[in-house]
Amino acid sequence: MNCSDFKKYWIEGDINDLDADLQEKVLDHFHSCEACSDAALAATLENRGVKVCDYPCVHMAQYAEFYCEQHPDAKDCHDAVIHYDEVFDEYSIPHGDGASQMTIKNCPWCGTKLPASKRDLWFSKLESLGFDDPWDQEIPKEFKSKLWRQHS
Repeated sequence: MNCSDFKKYWIEGDINDLDADLQEKVLDHFHSCEACSDAALAATLENRGVKVCDYPCVHMAQYAEFYCEQHPDAKDCHDAVIHYDEVFDEYSIPHGDGASQMTIKNCPWCGTKLPASKRDLWFSKLESLGFDDPWDQEIPKEFKSKLWRQHS
């Protein structure tokens, strides 16, 4: 199986419509070709409405857009292996009790360099606006999401 055939059968077609032998070849290619497995993941995410180009790599898009029916906040779900904080533009790996996390600088799957944390900039911007304790003060709404970065 080559990459063009894989794309035809998996990304453009429906693997469930294939006979068992061809399905096995497509799946073998999926597992052995990193570029094709990433392309398949990107197609799946795009079909869900995720703009993969908004993230450093397809893997970070997958985990930043993690969805669990039982846990509306991914930080409450033990199946979420990467947490993304859009306010600070930080990716982290949860550990221990789930409340603790370790910020990462590269994608664990492909090594793509992740953006530098905007945490210090967030505090500096708020301080310049007169907020010295943003956790206990009512800060502007845009500072509770990624919107503040779009106006910087």
